[in-house]
Amino acid sequence: MAVHFDQLYLQYHKLVYHIALRITRDSSLSEDIVQETFLKAYKKIDTLIDEKKAGGWLSSIATRTSIDFIRKEIRAGEVPIDPFNMELDCLLSSSQEDVERTVDITLLKEELVTEIRQLPLAQQQVFLLRVQYGMNEEEIAEKLDLKRSTVKTRFFRARKKLKNLYTLKYSA
Repeated sequence: MAVHFDQLYLQYHKLVYHIALRITRDSSLSEDIVQETFLKAYKKIDTLIDEKKAGGWLSSIATRTSIDFIRKEIRAGEVPIDPFNMELDCLLSSSQEDVERTVDITLLKEELVTEIRQLPLAQQQVFLLRVQYGMNEEEIAEKLDLKRSTVKTRFFRARKKLKNLYTLKYSA
């Protein structure tokens, strides 16, 4: 069976891009991930046994590559942190009456980013992969090469620490 790499790229590059974009939420980073994914795929093309499973194979490579990029950015302290996946943005309205609310939400987001950065790096990684990137405990454990119980503990501690910080600031 001869796999034509050019055909794989033409058929699946959009899928790989969308997987990367879903995970990273950054279009330029997603383009880099597409290149890296296909480079990895090209190097390992001989491991693709069934050409009909190329989409799943490339999806798996794209997912792992995206997570690797995120881990590298977390370690470098360059992750575009938005811990709520922009979910709070739906609360924002463009009307004049909601300007104060918009400012409050923006300030809250900035405070959360600051507080998340105060967490130990191990807790930041788990927290961001869980909350920002929607990964489950098993995926995080596999990606970070940890036990599932360790992931669960780190996430619990990060949430508890953030909750305590929030309670201290706003209970007065």
